[in-house]
Amino acid sequence: MMPPPTDRRHWPSISLAQMGLVVGAAIAIGGCANHRAATQATPPDTVATANDEAARNPLAGKFKTIFQLVSTTRQPNHDAMLSAAPSAQESPNSTTRWFDAPGSIDSGMIEIPPELPEPDAAAATQYAPAMLEQFGEPMAVDPGTLPSLRPRTASSAPDRFVDLTEQEMLTLALNNSPVLRPLGIRVLDNPAAVTTVYDSAIAATDPFFGPSAALAEFDTRLSARLNSQNNDRVFNNSTLGGDVQELTQDASTLTTGIQKRWTSGGTFDFNTTHGYDNNNRAGNIFRNYWETEYEAGVRQPLLQGAGRTFNLIAGPNARPGFNFSNGILIARLNNRVTDAEFDIELRQFAENLYAVYWDLKRQYRNYESVLEAEQLAYRTWQSVLAKSRAKVGGGEANKEAQARAKYYSYRRQAQVALGGDGSQDGLYVIERRLRMLIGLPIVDDELLRPIDPTVSAPITFDYDALVTRAMTHRTELMAQSLRVQKQEMQLIAAKNFLLPQLDLIGRYRLRGFGDDLTGNGGRFASAYKDFFSGDHQEFEFGVEMGVTAGRRQAHAAVRNASMQIRRQRSILTEQQRSVRHQVSDAYAAVESSYAAMESSVAQAEASRTRLKSSEALFEADQIQIEFLLDAQEELLRAETQLASDQSRYAMSLVEINASTGSLLDDLGIHTYRDDCQTNPTFLTTDMPDAVANPIPFD
Repeated sequence: MMPPPTDRRHWPSISLAQMGLVVGAAIAIGGCANHRAATQATPPDTVATANDEAARNPLAGKFKTIFQLVSTTRQPNHDAMLSAAPSAQESPNSTTRWFDAPGSIDSGMIEIPPELPEPDAAAATQYAPAMLEQFGEPMAVDPGTLPSLRPRTASSAPDRFVDLTEQEMLTLALNNSPVLRPLGIRVLDNPAAVTTVYDSAIAATDPFFGPSAALAEFDTRLSARLNSQNNDRVFNNSTLGGDVQELTQDASTLTTGIQKRWTSGGTFDFNTTHGYDNNNRAGNIFRNYWETEYEAGVRQPLLQGAGRTFNLIAGPNARPGFNFSNGILIARLNNRVTDAEFDIELRQFAENLYAVYWDLKRQYRNYESVLEAEQLAYRTWQSVLAKSRAKVGGGEANKEAQARAKYYSYRRQAQVALGGDGSQDGLYVIERRLRMLIGLPIVDDELLRPIDPTVSAPITFDYDALVTRAMTHRTELMAQSLRVQKQEMQLIAAKNFLLPQLDLIGRYRLRGFGDDLTGNGGRFASAYKDFFSGDHQEFEFGVEMGVTAGRRQAHAAVRNASMQIRRQRSILTEQQRSVRHQVSDAYAAVESSYAAMESSVAQAEASRTRLKSSEALFEADQIQIEFLLDAQEELLRAETQLASDQSRYAMSLVEINASTGSLLDDLGIHTYRDDCQTNPTFLTTDMPDAVANPIPFD
């Protein structure tokens, strides 16, 4: 098994989940401005920590950096190893040694000093004047541009860890993921396919096709206009100038209006006009006069374009065949589909988190098994080598070479388990992938280590209940049902265009005329007095009708909407079959993976028993070395298979919840939406009060 880390960092006074929730609460309280400012901060993995010694002596720090870059790995020298064999607890040609001393607190994998000694600060200071004279002043370097950490490779063994639970993983991922990071989408290659927490808010605030844009078509509109003009014109014919040869005129007009569109399809307008005119026409009663006019009009469709249902679906000024994207109901359905698509991506994101989490735990177990096999093979090699030196039976050259080859085979497997080999991902690769998913710095001096145990108890499900739950909870089916509902609404609106246009119109007007705008006197002394007398009333009433011969476009729109409904319904039916298929596969996977895990447990126990017996027989020279090496290989295969089956069983429980669409609810992940973004949160009932109810910052 893997030894405990040499320098495990304990958590501070609050846990990682508490820190993430408190920071998330502070961002939510700060609003959109604080969130934008937070996203513009320097990424945490680009900040380099300055060394105190290097800060006091730049050259010493420079020397240290150079020597740190020197690789400590050396090429194997088999002759030297045969002449001076290492102890049983030390592996040759490796940058690491295994320490497991009884009572040792810091037991684990530690670094062997490199072959080249590292100069100390005193030596660097001694040669500093000569270096300055030869090379000049050292160039100033921004500490932020110097990488303080580098990705781990197979040449370095895992030594420092941060234990990570499932709750902490989900809390960190939801608080650090404005962009959901599914494994199947590459952000660099296809950024348009990426889902972010801002997508729903962007769709809701679309100024052309969003709900607010649809409602804006029914907003009341106000208008006003003021014109003033001075005219001085000569007419060749005085009749054209109002019995004057030369017309001089000062005129002003103030017009105001209000227009309102109803959801029933009708429109209403109310306008006022105040005019002043001063001219020298011979036939005028007054040289200057005022005129006041108030007018109200209404137009109400009776057939085409009439009705609240049509106008909420299609919106005003709709035309057949344009999908009626300006309707309020259509815009709201589109927004609900966008919200459903975000929930689908969020569920996929949570499923990917668990897949990588359990894959990393499996890889840790594989690495522990390979390390154990490497130590067993090393002890076997040393035993054969001791017999070879003692010139006794069992120490033949071919057996020593066979044992040595098996040791190096396991050593390579340990390196592959850490760094991968192209055909499979290593522990470091999967750990960086988990960091990428949950939004942590990609490179750190501590490795994330899953500590939640895998489920070992059998769990049974009611298949019929699972199918019923999936049919009601799968977000994909909800989104497709909304699309079917949208097409049904569009068919209703398309049929309205088969009707002829028949509009009822009416208009009423009241006028006033006078020498002054206000005042007392006889008739026409005041425009307002004449207006309120009600002597000059006008009205208009009528109907307008229009119809297109054949109505080809309207009939085509109805046929198209009908075919769209059939298409969306057939897709919904196929999706229901696919959901049933996924639930069936997930149900069978739980049963199959548990059965395989039970067999792997029994196989691992039998392989370990066989290895103990083979070791005893080999020490007694009763079996050949091939049987011992085969027992070691069988134990490694059994433990590797057991780790894989345990992770598979744990992941099958996640997948069966995902197939029913209840994964987010079962995990305690909920979303709430504000004007800025969609906020996914993760809270469980067993969290401490400080985590479940974080105290906001002042």
